[in-house]
Amino acid sequence: MTKNDNMLQPAACFFICSVMRDLCSLPVLTITLGLIALGCGSSHPRKTPHTQPHNSPPSTTKLSEFRSLHNLHQLADDFYSGAEPIGKDAYKELASIGIKTVISVDGVAPNKALAETHGIRVVHLPIGYDGIDDSRSIELAHAIATLPKPIFVNCHHGKHRGPAALCVGAIGAGNITHEQAVAYMRLAQTSTKYHGLWDAAKNAQVQSDDVLFDDSITLVEHAPIGDFVDAMSEIDRLNESLWICADNNFKAPENHPDLAPISLAGQIHNLLRSLENDPHVVKEGEVFRVLLHDSITLASQIETQIGSEDFESALISLNAMTDSCVECHERYRD
Repeated sequence: MTKNDNMLQPAACFFICSVMRDLCSLPVLTITLGLIALGCGSSHPRKTPHTQPHNSPPSTTKLSEFRSLHNLHQLADDFYSGAEPIGKDAYKELASIGIKTVISVDGVAPNKALAETHGIRVVHLPIGYDGIDDSRSIELAHAIATLPKPIFVNCHHGKHRGPAALCVGAIGAGNITHEQAVAYMRLAQTSTKYHGLWDAAKNAQVQSDDVLFDDSITLVEHAPIGDFVDAMSEIDRLNESLWICADNNFKAPENHPDLAPISLAGQIHNLLRSLENDPHVVKEGEVFRVLLHDSITLASQIETQIGSEDFESALISLNAMTDSCVECHERYRD
């Protein structure tokens, strides 16, 4: 396959969210789970609050509908993950289930102003689709151990980075085992194609109390992602790697077995979204913002299409995204 400049951008929706409806009339909003109760993964007593015993019996929580919170799942009593909460209603619903802290592992930081109206603290610990490094794993464990609970961890879609990060942090804090992490990520529908996220959960280690309660660890409300030029350079590199895979029917070629097409598309999408409110984007004006938004939409479509093995559509979307980048470069860079 080769790049085809004449291919048209598809109008397909890039994000599909399914929420099951609760037909029962309940006085309290709760989350659907059908998940094994999670326990302590350490062999000695810990100072982490609400740690459950290792042999706690299985239990389930109740399903309920939320209009503004998507892909919402509960990990034990105090931990939740889901899609990015957008708008007043989303934060109102978070408050309705008692959330005290929102941790975003997306490129986009939580909305501090909306969170504060409900007494919710925000923390920004962005990660990529390719894994979670040791430093971020420690910060996640520290956050799980020390921040006000219940805690909600979000990424963009709520299926991949968020659940993985929550599990890495909960393992590190001694709240769950690796087996329970696997069960939760399966429940959240974390794609097995994101090998780095699964490896991060598989290799996560219980941290010592000296690490968990280290006062020198700083948890920020809005983490820097890098400047605009650095981000665009990385996007160009990722796009080139994605085309290498596209020319091999979106499979990693033999001479580049380390490439994961769906992860590359996810990383491009994450970086593009992190630039939406960048000062450079604001300065360039509305046309630039529209071109950026088109690329964000296309990157998300590519990720979804690769995940569903709709490679023909993924190629169309990749061509369209490349054309959008070329147009942007011709207008603003070249």
